Amino acid sequence: MIELLIDDTALELIRKELIKENAFAMRIFIGGGGCCKHFEIIPVKKALSGDITFMQGGIRILVEKEIAQNSSGIRIKYDKHKGLLIDLT
Repeated sequence: MIELLIDDTALELIRKELIKENAFAMRIFIGGGGCCKHFEIIPVKKALSGDITFMQGGIRILVEKEIAQNSSGIRIKYDKHKGLLIDLT
């Protein structure tokens, strides 16, 4: 089972964004294409088919199925210079 860890600062930032966007959850997915794929996190109104749902600190996080199947953990942290950072383990 995949593990999700979110630091307190990132969790609070996500909470504020969900309220601002009146969103159901934050979704982590692979964006971009070709050789420039990257992880994205956006507020969404609903889950997509196959998304894996996590709850942490009262926040719903949806993870794209492909990411969940190919990693043992996801760590989201906040860096004051770079913003939200998503690391896979």
